[in-house]
Amino acid sequence: MKEIIKLILKYHFTIIFILLEIVSFSLIIRHNEYQRAIFSESASTLFGNISSTITSIKDYFRLKEMNESLANENILLKNRLEKYEFLRDTIIHGTVVQDSIPVYEYIGAKQVNATYNRTKNYITLNQGRKNGLQKEMAVCTPEGIVGLIQDLSDHFAVVIPLINVDSRISAKIKKNNYYGSLQWDGNDYAYSYLNDIPYHVEVNAGDTIVTSGLSKIFPEGIVVGYVESVDKETANFLKIKVKLAVDFKRINHVYVILNNKKNEQTSLEAINYHE
Repeated sequence: MKEIIKLILKYHFTIIFILLEIVSFSLIIRHNEYQRAIFSESASTLFGNISSTITSIKDYFRLKEMNESLANENILLKNRLEKYEFLRDTIIHGTVVQDSIPVYEYIGAKQVNATYNRTKNYITLNQGRKNGLQKEMAVCTPEGIVGLIQDLSDHFAVVIPLINVDSRISAKIKKNNYYGSLQWDGNDYAYSYLNDIPYHVEVNAGDTIVTSGLSKIFPEGIVVGYVESVDKETANFLKIKVKLAVDFKRINHVYVILNNKKNEQTSLEAINYHE
């Protein structure tokens, strides 16, 4: 308390001056309409800017929560859409099987670890067996294909992404359905290569590359990337450089695709068609 009194006594002239300035300013505003209008407008602008800044700061700190909410909503909508399309197809064909389930289901997950500067990159997800994940399930983002699950535990899963030299997926040119094998060359994480496309096929920069559907892992038509350039590899095939749709440095939320008919297809094919 003594320190406060000493401080007031030391700066009492300054304090009195500031108080007089405030009183004078208040009298000017109170008794002059023009000055009052200017002050009111300036105060409204100032407090509006302050309020906007505070709101922006609050929204920034809520971004994580908002992203989580949007990701969960996206998974919910994708599952509903899958069920709707399944029911639509069954109705079109004249029958509705009550206990049937859609071919694909979607499970939300989040990346918790990853590499992108190695030849054998990997991604770790925060979901595992207890969340319904299995080996060789497709992993995607809203932008496109990420990779497939290679190993998992009860609570985590390791994904082999497209930017791994051991990764190969069947992909096709969307506009004409010619398909080949997509494989990364171990260099730039933003690009991969679509091989085994016949020399005579028309391919142009900007064409969309999607999953072919010729596997039990990836549904047909999910975006892989876009043609960057086309080169002649041999006399029979083209070498197509593909800019990947997914930015592997910015992956956060993903969704894992469960194929409910995979085991049935695998069992049937194993009867007579595997050597």
